Amino acid sequence: MTAAMSITLDDDLAQALNAAVGGGNRSALVAEAIREYLDRRNIAAAKAWHASLEGDDAAALADFDATW
Repeated sequence: MTAAMSITLDDDLAQALNAAVGGGNRSALVAEAIREYLDRRNIAAAKAWHASLEGDDAAALADFDATW
């Protein structure tokens, strides 16, 4: 699935983005940044969920993690 977004950048951010891409594809750089941000959020959510486990669930996770 493809989605389209329209983002308005303030002047400072627009200049920083232009400098970062150096004439390259601004959309690709923004898409990559969004993917990285979402990945970090997913990892943080999984870490919090794992930390919330107790009892048998925590033991099962510890056993699973031990195999890695």
